[in-house]
Amino acid sequence: MFNQNTATIQSSLGQAMALTKVRATGVIQGMLLDMQLTQSFINPSDKEHVEVLYTFPLPVDAVLLDIEVELDGKKLSGAVVPRKKAEIDYEEAISEGNTAFMLQENGDRSYSLSIGNLAPGEACTLSMHYAQSLRFAEVDGMNALRICVPTVIAPRYEMTEAVASKKQNLFECLTTPKHDIRVEYPFEISLRLAAEVAGARIASPSHPISVMPGDGGTIISLSRKGNLDRDFVLCLDQFSQQAFSVLGRDYHQPAHVALLASFCPQIAAADMTDVAVKLLVDCSGSMHGDSIQAARTALKEIVEQLSVGDHISLSRFGSEVQHRSPAMWKFAKPIKAAALRWVDELDASLGGTEMALALESTFAIQSSGRSDVLMITDGEIDSVDSLISSARAAGQRVFIVGIGSSPAEVHLERLARASGGSCEYVAPGEDVAPAILRMFMKLRSPVWQDIRIDTGFASQPLWSTALPASVFKGETLNMFYLLPEKPEGQMKLFGRLSGQAEEVELGSLALTADLQAESSLSRVAAATYLSGMQGMTEQVSVVQELAVQYQLISAETSFLIVEERAEDEKPLDMPALIEVAHMLPAGWGGLGAIAGGVCSAPVMAAPAAAGGAAYSLSMLAAPVAAAPPDLRSRLATWKLSKRAALDMAGESGERYMDASNLPSPVAKWLVLDAEAMQAFFEYASVVGADRVIRRDMHYQGLTPLGLTLLLRYFDEQLWPDSFAGLRKILLGEAVIEWLELAIWEDCKDQLSPQQVIKLFFSIMAEPEMLERLLPSQEKRAGLQVSGRTSADTAQLLSVSANPAASVRLEAQLRKTVRELDAVTWSESIFLMNMEG
Repeated sequence: MFNQNTATIQSSLGQAMALTKVRATGVIQGMLLDMQLTQSFINPSDKEHVEVLYTFPLPVDAVLLDIEVELDGKKLSGAVVPRKKAEIDYEEAISEGNTAFMLQENGDRSYSLSIGNLAPGEACTLSMHYAQSLRFAEVDGMNALRICVPTVIAPRYEMTEAVASKKQNLFECLTTPKHDIRVEYPFEISLRLAAEVAGARIASPSHPISVMPGDGGTIISLSRKGNLDRDFVLCLDQFSQQAFSVLGRDYHQPAHVALLASFCPQIAAADMTDVAVKLLVDCSGSMHGDSIQAARTALKEIVEQLSVGDHISLSRFGSEVQHRSPAMWKFAKPIKAAALRWVDELDASLGGTEMALALESTFAIQSSGRSDVLMITDGEIDSVDSLISSARAAGQRVFIVGIGSSPAEVHLERLARASGGSCEYVAPGEDVAPAILRMFMKLRSPVWQDIRIDTGFASQPLWSTALPASVFKGETLNMFYLLPEKPEGQMKLFGRLSGQAEEVELGSLALTADLQAESSLSRVAAATYLSGMQGMTEQVSVVQELAVQYQLISAETSFLIVEERAEDEKPLDMPALIEVAHMLPAGWGGLGAIAGGVCSAPVMAAPAAAGGAAYSLSMLAAPVAAAPPDLRSRLATWKLSKRAALDMAGESGERYMDASNLPSPVAKWLVLDAEAMQAFFEYASVVGADRVIRRDMHYQGLTPLGLTLLLRYFDEQLWPDSFAGLRKILLGEAVIEWLELAIWEDCKDQLSPQQVIKLFFSIMAEPEMLERLLPSQEKRAGLQVSGRTSADTAQLLSVSANPAASVRLEAQLRKTVRELDAVTWSESIFLMNMEG
């Protein structure tokens, strides 16, 4: 696709594109990444001037330090100016026929580059210098680093109209990235590992890489052609250090020294605690494909990590949120089985990504003590500001596992850190287990408070970043200091458990003797120090002074270059606008798939399934004839011949019968199929549809009254007698799994599933049950038309092969059903209790 002769690249339709290449070159020293990012552009037109707009991501902790532009071999310099002034000056420059470059930070922490009046065939290169502090991970009990270089912004879901309506500024509207399946941009990267981590084991789950010694360290680069269709992820582990220090000359006062001290608190396994975790899974359409598969794998690992003493709840969300139970489960064998089954049935079919609704609803799930939220998502949302407010108000920590080839790292990190939680990321093809183990270490870790560092400095720091209020195992603590002289010696980290007087050492750090001549560290330190002062009105002058001293680009400033053109080079008209469309991330929404870090050729995915049910709950509200085409086609599969029903009954639990045994009008229903169910719903509608079946965030299926009416409508011979058969009558999953995984598992050595189901049904079909659930005699009278025959509970017990077990089971069941009302199953059922 790259044309060497014309220095342009073309889309799959042969259209020349403005972005020709992106190259990243960096150095990793201690916990500091120093990176040069180069973007090359060309005006693909041979007739008119163009304005190029490109929005791109940078890492969450990146601090943009310098920008250089080369225009047709000429190096240009600019300045950081107030944002509004930059926008005005930029517009004036291009309207006067000059060339201008403007770089701005967006509200979602992405950056937008505008290049105005690029002449026909003209090329330019933008080089950005940024640096960031890194964060620890842990693999097999040893420290590790996971470095992510974001390259692509996935399509984002705007959670509310209010968010979209805020984008009234022209520049802000244009910063929403566009995507085009036909484009492909080359990407190159080269990283040098300095001596501290040069001996580490090196792997990349996102790209094939080559590793070579060189330049005093280790050089890592791509071994095959790369594209801007996935973030570059590099994992380093098996190095012995538990803490790092980096020293560098100050940018503003070179005699001063900046220090980055990085700790990873070490806490003994014996101090780990039980967890109460609310699992919340993103099942929106963007999770289709690699992401939902990775989420299932991650969730199974999570369930396997739970043990007796832990509590969990299960929720999934998209445009709506669905909770498996209204309160947290106490972990036990039936809970594990139900959780694994719930995970297996997850799909990306719930539409958009209404994360705010899902989080607020999950925060409200009842728990007996402190609980945390563990969310699995690709994070492809437009904003997290409202989520951060909700998380802080709830007082529950949010831990996040980011899934996919381009999770919205900036949003997820902000949300997790604001709540006191943490993030882990899993790229397609990456082993899920280590990330989940790290997350559970953090969840189980006690929270250490009263954090203190014994610095041992000979001189007081000129300033330092603030200590956190608390730390937990595996969380990175990065501290920046500006010192009047180079420090020496050892630093020690201390903390105290709540309610305990004794202070404990959580880590120590021997300061490095190497002093970097480069000033990147001091500017990252200043940016981090300033970020801690955001919102402090009394510190505005200090913030502005430091930002100028360290030449930092922020949300209030922009970088601007104006290159005056000769009069004969100026265009006669305003330039045509070219918005650089992003590639769709590999694996996004089922577009292709990544296996072992290599993306397969893009193929269009099949549409997400509308749902796994054989027929929809909407049947109750709409007659079959009015159902949408897909529903009608599914219904058609249920209209089986008697022969087909006979063949199917053994596998599905669907019941059939001989019509000669049936009284009218039930005799017409030889098979308990969709048509029969539709007839039942029409029959039961006299009591009100919402009293027969429920569909809300806690339960979807027949209500207690709905089941009682169904059992009285159909003859006993048509009642399903398998757990699979219960799904065919739209009994909710919570009730089915309670019967199977809690009740039957407890007595399976004495009774069969058929005996458990039949005894439960016989109790639910008793006249006394109907009188209790439907007190209105008038309405009951309107339902006495079926002429059904029913099982007799006493008779069932008398003929049981194991009467003692049956009597014990009857007592269990009656204890639970006493708590029922017409539309609500008992809490014991949702909590999977065996004893009611």
